[in-house]
Amino acid sequence: MVPVYVLTGFLGAGKTTLLNALLAERVARGRTGKVALVVNELGAIGVDGDLLPADAARQIELPGGCVCCVLGPELDATLLELLDTQPDLEAIVLETTGVAEPLPIAWALERDPLATRVRLGAVITVIDAIELPASRPLSPAVDEQVRHADVLVLSKSEQASAAERAATLEAATALAPRAPVLADGVAATAAWLDGVLAEPSLVTPRAPAPQLMAAPAAAGRGFGHGLTSVGVELDGLFDLEELEDQLAALPAGFVRIKGLARVVDGRRGDPTPRWAAFHRVGLRVSSEPIAEPTPPRARAVGLGPAVDVAALRAAFAAAVLP
Repeated sequence: MVPVYVLTGFLGAGKTTLLNALLAERVARGRTGKVALVVNELGAIGVDGDLLPADAARQIELPGGCVCCVLGPELDATLLELLDTQPDLEAIVLETTGVAEPLPIAWALERDPLATRVRLGAVITVIDAIELPASRPLSPAVDEQVRHADVLVLSKSEQASAAERAATLEAATALAPRAPVLADGVAATAAWLDGVLAEPSLVTPRAPAPQLMAAPAAAGRGFGHGLTSVGVELDGLFDLEELEDQLAALPAGFVRIKGLARVVDGRRGDPTPRWAAFHRVGLRVSSEPIAEPTPPRARAVGLGPAVDVAALRAAFAAAVLP
């Protein structure tokens, strides 16, 4: 299943700037894996929109192993065409319009015909450090974009005053109190996102993590720079639904969790043990069935500026089947 990362944020928040920085990061790192950028206006990300018919969702190859296409009127049709024509896709980044609410998009990804081919990796919401408080009365989409974020990205922070920055963080964290806030600027955020799309190994991260800001009471400070990585070996058979719930309940300091385990998923009505890969990006937890790995070793890694190996072990222990 191909992970889809929904990139949202109000008009002018900086989504396109982040996409451009992501492209540059992938080129700089010599990425070869194929990632799709699904955008609303192709010309806005630095390639020639005139190359595409205005009414079609055609594709253009971009540097860094990327392919870009215009979001057609039907999300299902656009993504299915992309998956059929690009069978080697590793991830999809879907940029919404500035006034779109992410929840209906998330629902669309989790129902047929997409549910068997993609999984929702995370909702990443870009918030303007200067304009967010003033934007909220303009459209209900502003609050919905923040409220349903798994990760918040603070843009234009270097242009904002201390008071503006504090007001934005207070508003955002009131709406999404558990979502981590990436606040080190576009380049660092693009490096973090590139690492997520490249599926970091279970041992070490491939990209630095930007600073993650704390909750409103400590909005002026961050958890600190860089990633701490903790790894655990897993033993036993896990209840996948309970495991996903346990991982979702871990603190926001875990900005990335990835692992492999033998599981039973009672939601499918099938008691047969199987292997699954599980993921957490920000607050979003997802999983997918996989073939038995070689060697068949169950393990997990947690990445973030504030990770506790004991908490990670406890989450897995709570999900082990007797």
